[in-house]
Amino acid sequence: SGYALAQQTFSAWGHDFTVSQFAPQQMMVGVATDSKTGRKFNVVKLKNGKMMAISPITGMQGMPEMAQDDMVQ
Repeated sequence: SGYALAQQTFSAWGHDFTVSQFAPQQMMVGVATDSKTGRKFNVVKLKNGKMMAISPITGMQGMPEMAQDDMVQ
């Protein structure tokens, strides 16, 4: 369980996190649709060409592991 709104701290997976300042950015966004089930989720395309899924923190089973070059900066 966890929560995160437009705030500077949040708790999830038994950890407390601080969040950098929020800054407006222009991003390529889309919706991915599973061709068999029709289920959908949001995706962003990063400047380095990689795609990332956007998911509510409360819907994630555990803390994600991210490589430094996958961070949105």
